[in-house]
Amino acid sequence: MDTHIKIKALQYSDLIELGKLAAEAIELSREYDQSRVQKFCKLIAACNVEMIERRRQAERLCGTAVS
Repeated sequence: MDTHIKIKALQYSDLIELGKLAAEAIELSREYDQSRVQKFCKLIAACNVEMIERRRQAERLCGTAVS
């Protein structure tokens, strides 16, 4: 699995879809290939971090950020 994804370039809806697909892939890989499970977990984590960063940026821009 040597695919490189530019997560910052993805639309919000694409991030959500990618996370869902990675979660499905984890379930399918769990029985057969543990090394892939770890890679899919890292992909989900990267999507989550990007979504959190975008949310915080939006909160700062809108003036609703919690200090």
